[in-house]
This record gives sequence, C-alpha cells and structure tokens, in this order.
Amino acid sequence: MSDSDAYAFVRTCLSYRPDPARREAVQSFVEAGVDWEAVQRKARYHRVLPLFFQALENLLGSKCPSPLCEQIQEHRRGVRIQNTFVAQELARVHRRFEEAGLPLLAMKGPVLAQASYGDIALRQSVDADVAIPGDQFADADRLLRELGYEYAPKRKGMSGGRATLSRYLDGQWEFTRGRTFTLDVHTRLMPPGYSFSSDFHTFWKRARPVRLADDAVVKGFSPEDRLLVLVHHGIKNQWRALRHVADVAATVQREDIDWNGVGDRAEAMNATRALGLGLHMAHDLLDVGLPDHVENRFLDNSTENVSASMKSYLQSRPQQSALPLVDRMRLQMATKDTVMDQVRYGMHSALQHLWSSLLKP
Repeated sequence: MSDSDAYAFVRTCLSYRPDPARREAVQSFVEAGVDWEAVQRKARYHRVLPLFFQALENLLGSKCPSPLCEQIQEHRRGVRIQNTFVAQELARVHRRFEEAGLPLLAMKGPVLAQASYGDIALRQSVDADVAIPGDQFADADRLLRELGYEYAPKRKGMSGGRATLSRYLDGQWEFTRGRTFTLDVHTRLMPPGYSFSSDFHTFWKRARPVRLADDAVVKGFSPEDRLLVLVHHGIKNQWRALRHVADVAATVQREDIDWNGVGDRAEAMNATRALGLGLHMAHDLLDVGLPDHVENRFLDNSTENVSASMKSYLQSRPQQSALPLVDRMRLQMATKDTVMDQVRYGMHSALQHLWSSLLKP
C-alpha cells in the first residue's frame, strides 16, 4: 500500500460523505488489500487516530478484524483516561479562577472534543490551553502558582520587559505541573501579527458551559467563535496535519452555526479569507456540506490557489516535512483581507524572528 493510498484511506474514513458512499469506498480499499500498520501510522502522523479508529469501527462493523477491534478498544481506553485527567485538571483550574473572579476560557483539547465531536476520547490531548484577559496575567500567574504550577523550562529566567515582550509576541505563556502536564495560558487568542480581535471580553460574553464530566464543567467558546479560532489556528500551524481540518469540519458539521453571525464577525476582524480557506479545506478534503449562501459568500476564488497548495502539502507529508518558505508566506498573505493586515503580519514576523535570534544562547 503506497503512502498516498494510506492517506486517501484515512481521509475517506474521516469524510462526511453519506455512509453508503463511504462504506463502498472503504470496502474497495479493503478488497485491494489494506496495510493496517501503514494507515495507522498515517492517521497517527496526522493526529487523527482516535477519529480514524471510530470511523473504521463504524464503517466495517462486523467485518472489522478481531485483533484490530481489540486494538481500537484499547486505544480508546487510553485516550479516555488521559483526557479525563486533562479535563479534571482544567475543571480544577477553572473553579479556582471562578472563585477569584477571574474569567477563563478553555480552548481545544477535551473541551473541543466534547463540544464538536461529542466525546472527549475522540481527540488526543497531552496538555491544555486556556485564554484569559491579557491585562490580568499577573493575577492568573499568582493563582496558578497557588495551584502548584511553575513556568515551563523555556520561560524560566525571563522577567521584566524581556518576559513582557516575549509574552506579547507569542500571545501566550506556558506553565507546567509535575513532569508531564503543560498549561498554555493565552493572553490573546492569536499573536498580534494576525487580524484577530484581542478583546477577550467579547468572546467571554458569548461563552458557553461545556460539561466534560459530572463534576467537570468549564467555559468554552460559542460555536461561531470556535470556528473562527480554529481556522486561524490552522493557518498559524500551516495546516500541517489533517487534525486541523477535522476540527473545522466537526465544528461545521455537528454544531449549530449562526452563519450570518460568523460571517459578520469575520468581516469585522478582516478574517473573511481566513474563514474561506478553512471552509474550503473542510469542504474539499472531508466533504463537509455547506449551505448555498455560505458557499456563495466564502468559497470564492481568493483562496482557491492556496487551498490547492495546502491540500497537496497534506498529501505529500511526511516526505515534505515542512512547508517551503515561499508557500508559507503565500499562505499568510493570501489569508489577509487587506494590505495593512499583510504589512502587520510582515512586521510581526520580522520582529519575532529577531527576538528568537536574540534569545538563542
């Protein structure tokens, strides 16, 4: 089984095309001979193994080989145990912040898994991400230290203006508890090079509770805000794994999106091209259905070329482990709505590169 066949098989299993069509396509792969280790490596590489296993189990049914079914069940138990720990820790942090009157929004991880996939075991998480108001970092720092957290190794030794500049450029600060758990505290949802609102409180007003367990409830984004965060997260990470596309696809497919609302917010923050690219990827790669008025409004030609480039890049990994510099810049420039947004990103990128060079030993 070739690398491209393994990728196609994983993508077919994850797609949202009608089940009869998916089952027929999967059966064709099975009849041609599936290298189960190869497709699992591909799904793991694209960070969608829990989703792939669930889809495979549903599509194959009784035809699922017994050893594979046992492997799927064992993997699911492991992911659930890990994500339950992350969920409980998120809830612990959330309760302490709530007691102190400090707003906190949980991002990605088990919150995204529960809200968009309906099950915390369908998205692997080894750490957690939260967002806070940027001007309340000192209070958050104090609360987290009371909870047993300390700065991550790469942040230790930073203080004063050096720490403030680093936090501003990255838009986040990492804390650790124990040897393995990391909490990324975002002081803005995207770094300043992106035309994304830095006003935390507008997102907080629209936030919704997400129940991760009977005793674990946290605040998460509204579906519309989650979608905007995810498409920007995909761009920031160069869509380097199918998981970024799968997150967008699940949010669109499974949540009740107010399309007029999300469109208006995208226009207000100059993010219509970013949203259009994310929808292109979900529609073209995972067959997500979109209302006609959404396709007419966002799936225009402005991001078609860069969408094709990203899809080709995803298919060619791991042979092409990193997106070439020219393609990275094309991605960033094509997803900025205005020239000023492009200039802002260029200036931020240059400053961040300079800062990274200064931080090197």
